[in-house]
Amino acid sequence: MRGWRCRQVLNQLMQHPASTLSTCVKTGRPFAAFFTLLVLAYGCWLIVFWPGVLGQDSLAILLEIQKPDSFHSGKPAFWYYFVRLFYQPTQLTEAPIAAIMVLCALIFARILAWCWAQRLQKTVWFAVVFICLAPHTVYFIGTLYPDGIYSVAVAGLMFEVWLGTRDRKLSPTALAMVALTLPFAAFARPNGFIFLLPVSILIFMVDRASRRWLGLVLLAWCVLVLVGSRMHKTSSHGAVYPLAIYETVNFLQPRPMNLWTAEPRLLAQTIETLQRHRPIENYLSHYDPDYWDPLQFKEDGPRVMTLPRQDQKTVVRDFFTYNLWHNFPDFLGSRVNIFFVAALAQGGLPGYEYSQYIIPQIETKSVYRLFQLQKAERVLMKSYSYSFTYRWLLWTPFLGIALLLWVFVEGLKRRNAALLIVSIPMGVQLGAIFIFSIAGEYRYLLPFFTVSIALLPVVAMHRTDPSPHSATI
Repeated sequence: MRGWRCRQVLNQLMQHPASTLSTCVKTGRPFAAFFTLLVLAYGCWLIVFWPGVLGQDSLAILLEIQKPDSFHSGKPAFWYYFVRLFYQPTQLTEAPIAAIMVLCALIFARILAWCWAQRLQKTVWFAVVFICLAPHTVYFIGTLYPDGIYSVAVAGLMFEVWLGTRDRKLSPTALAMVALTLPFAAFARPNGFIFLLPVSILIFMVDRASRRWLGLVLLAWCVLVLVGSRMHKTSSHGAVYPLAIYETVNFLQPRPMNLWTAEPRLLAQTIETLQRHRPIENYLSHYDPDYWDPLQFKEDGPRVMTLPRQDQKTVVRDFFTYNLWHNFPDFLGSRVNIFFVAALAQGGLPGYEYSQYIIPQIETKSVYRLFQLQKAERVLMKSYSYSFTYRWLLWTPFLGIALLLWVFVEGLKRRNAALLIVSIPMGVQLGAIFIFSIAGEYRYLLPFFTVSIALLPVVAMHRTDPSPHSATI
């Protein structure tokens, strides 16, 4: 009987989605309704664009799974094990992508259901249309990159942290959502460790029962990730040296006005170090003000990550002791340029059809465009193209950044811990992206788009009741 009822609701939802969804939420099933809506929408997208979007980072992690001893993608161990968990048994690239989509639907549905229960209907429908079902949101969570699930998990985790600090306790649902979102927010990307801090602080701000369970969740994930990192050694290019070498080459660019006449623009030692590896002209010809990739990944380029370790240390030391301070306007201009290239989504994105070039390079059972739904593909691509044309508005991370600033300022004014515990880690993350980013990739700022779904109810509830239960500092 229950199975028949579920099928009946599903059929109604597919035939009349708006009216059926409204009926479900009004009869006390908001979470099930939103989750079903999102899973159906994401599932339909995946069926049309089977097996999802694969790019060079997707290829790298899949090759690492196939050849863990000889190939390293540079991705965190947690991401390696997550993709391996779903890909290795099936040899299907769509398996981890489908898992990501279900998890994202679960996280979004939790926030939407809570907002509906608080009678924030306008917030709910805005979030559904412009965040959860936005064409680029579906695109990123349907891409085998960690950025999509990372951005959604950050929003979900910040929402639960705010709610826990506000109410001074965690419900079983909130605790389960923290357990689900924490590893993706903190360990799926190298810069996610900052989100361990608000969870650690939350432990001391909730009641005893919540504190015990939250501490157990935090400890369990940290131990699992530590063990996983020991079992599967991985490495990344880091953040400091790539920034130093990229900006050093920027400082070498010809300046016809030659304002620096009294002092050398760069230390002679820096130039000698670079010349030992490649001619200076090779660095200059492969410099791009928007991306560092040509300096490393072009076959005929300088391949700057192959400099000997001692030379890398010299570049970093000279950068921070002399080169940076003698070229600070150029450095600041470079930071602003890359930030806005990313914020306005000018950077390159893997194409919807790029999977057909990745699949032949791996051992997989995946079939490109298995269901051959060309008409549906054209319709969805038209929607995505329209969204892409107006991405400066529809994709903007500045809504989330503006909400974040409001939450931070309001938290300072009222000494409200629930607001500060959410805004400060996100602010630190934004500052780190501005300073250290060396590629104008929109996906680095995607968390500031998705976090709007968590910050909108924060702002709405705080304006209605500024300090219901929140701790103060």
